[in-house]
Amino acid sequence: MTAHTPSKRIATIDILRGITIFAMILCANIGYNSDLPAWMFHCQTPPPTYAFNPDVPGITWVDLVFPFFLFTMGAAFPLAMRKRLDNGVSRWEVTGSLFRRWLTLTIFAIVLGNAYANGMSTRPAWMIQIFNILLWGVMFMSLVRIPDEKKGKLVNNIGMFLLIVMAYVRIDFFGVPLNRWSSDIIIMILANIAIWGGLIWMFTKDSLKLRWLVLFFIAGIKAVSSYAPEALAWVPQMSFIGWFFNWAYLQYLVIALAGSIVGDMLLTQSRKNETVDIDNNHIAAGIIALVAALVQLWGLFTRNVLTDFIISGALGVFFVALTIKRRNVMTDIGYIGFALMLVGIVFDPIDGGITKDHCNLSYMLTTSGMTALTGAFILALEFRWHIKGRGLSGSGQNPMLAYTVTNFLTGPILALCGILPWLDRISVGSPFWGMFRGLFITLLMVAVTCFFTKKKLFWRS
Repeated sequence: MTAHTPSKRIATIDILRGITIFAMILCANIGYNSDLPAWMFHCQTPPPTYAFNPDVPGITWVDLVFPFFLFTMGAAFPLAMRKRLDNGVSRWEVTGSLFRRWLTLTIFAIVLGNAYANGMSTRPAWMIQIFNILLWGVMFMSLVRIPDEKKGKLVNNIGMFLLIVMAYVRIDFFGVPLNRWSSDIIIMILANIAIWGGLIWMFTKDSLKLRWLVLFFIAGIKAVSSYAPEALAWVPQMSFIGWFFNWAYLQYLVIALAGSIVGDMLLTQSRKNETVDIDNNHIAAGIIALVAALVQLWGLFTRNVLTDFIISGALGVFFVALTIKRRNVMTDIGYIGFALMLVGIVFDPIDGGITKDHCNLSYMLTTSGMTALTGAFILALEFRWHIKGRGLSGSGQNPMLAYTVTNFLTGPILALCGILPWLDRISVGSPFWGMFRGLFITLLMVAVTCFFTKKKLFWRS
């Protein structure tokens, strides 16, 4: 038996977010023409054509990236806001910071959405690559947090001024117009979840039961919109505030709020002046939790849904049997994970099969449960052996920087050096080199992100 004394920072969330970012960059950079199997890509965009087909049910590990990130984002709500409230910051000030965060992420999403179109320019490719590298440097200046507040504001303001200058350069020199409606959909969703999830946390910060009710209410709206859309026909379509209030984005609150509940549980445990006793049964239970999450990648992809449900239920029974007499925060998170996942599997046939696109209730509940179970496994390791996962947690602590490094810094550098075209050539028709391409680019992202994290240069997110 090992006793774990809580620390100020909860490594599990950083590690889980780091794993998510690693998977995000990996799945975007593996060779698409490398004869890799279908489970290496989004289930609804299978090889060899990679054409989007919403009628293909199932999930792969690639489809877990977004919900895992949303879950960890929700888990960070209490960790960030509770600390500020405890330090004497008023609720109005914290609420104001949520709006500033939304505005920052929304502008960031629009900047990225337009930046992705830089390749449309007729200028030589090397000019575009250099422009993208400079653009990343300007984004760095605009978003970086510097301990010295005055110096930080100066750097941020200079970065925003240069961002405007680069917008004019893009229009006049590169001949690519700006489009205010062009945005990075992932960041735009995160912006909406950041403000609405944060507001819901503020409203329910003293009652997890109330937050569960809000979660169930949103899940209920999702069910109605999916199964009886005519019942919501009276709701006005407010496209003019789509950046701020968009149901296609807000439905993901189901995942983020589940994460926020787990985050509050972890925060409560970390603030207690007591240790967490972890024995071999807890480690075994953590392994069972991870296995249960992995089983979904087989059962739901191969469409052995009933078998998947039976196996998952049996694993849940084993998990409870091993831990019921020695419950702690890790076991309680595991119980939540199994409950959400099993309910999600039940909704699979109701939804006509789990799908990421278009997102259905089965997807939200199942992936929320899988994230919680993966977190329970990592938490057991953290409690038992005090793991820090420095490479992964380094990326997890600096997610927005990690998100942009490949497209706007390391990718252009590799292209200018001729390495990226070489990787593209050798990966065609070769699963090994296709996977090598993805891992090489992803590990480079981790190295660069960890460098800045160690220097305590974090981007606002």
